[in-house]
Amino acid sequence: MAEDKAAAPKARALGPEEKDECMKIFDIFDRNAENIAPVSDTMDMLTKLGQTYTKRETEAIMKEARGPKGDKKNIGPEEWLTLCSKWVRQDDEEEILRAFKVFDANGDGVIDFDEFKFIMQKVGEEPLTDAEVEEAMKEADEDGNGVIDIPEFMDLIKKSKNALKES
Repeated sequence: MAEDKAAAPKARALGPEEKDECMKIFDIFDRNAENIAPVSDTMDMLTKLGQTYTKRETEAIMKEARGPKGDKKNIGPEEWLTLCSKWVRQDDEEEILRAFKVFDANGDGVIDFDEFKFIMQKVGEEPLTDAEVEEAMKEADEDGNGVIDIPEFMDLIKKSKNALKES
């Protein structure tokens, strides 16, 4: 029987605000201001950043949490930021994915016309005609296959958020 392990996500670049937030948490656990924090506190540190993980993910994180020169008891700031870059999930993407799953009423992994129409009717102040819904769907359906998949939905939501920020 194959062992079921959580694969570590690829590291991503942390934005300045994320980096600052991660370092503030690190500083809390760096009790003696020695630029180290106990590896055993790694999960508490991630939890302070609002993260939750499965048991498998926790095991993978703890296996990966090592300090300078392989120190198994302490983690340094560089190693901590590396963990953050891999394991701190971006809230926007999680929220969008949760919303997608809600709107994908039949659970087939895509949003079809009827599901999209339902979304548009709930979001809009005035009822839309089928033609208006169809036009909006065409804009969101980047590959033109008649349905909206997760990447297209993420793009749609991000574009909507950006448009709201600009107005």
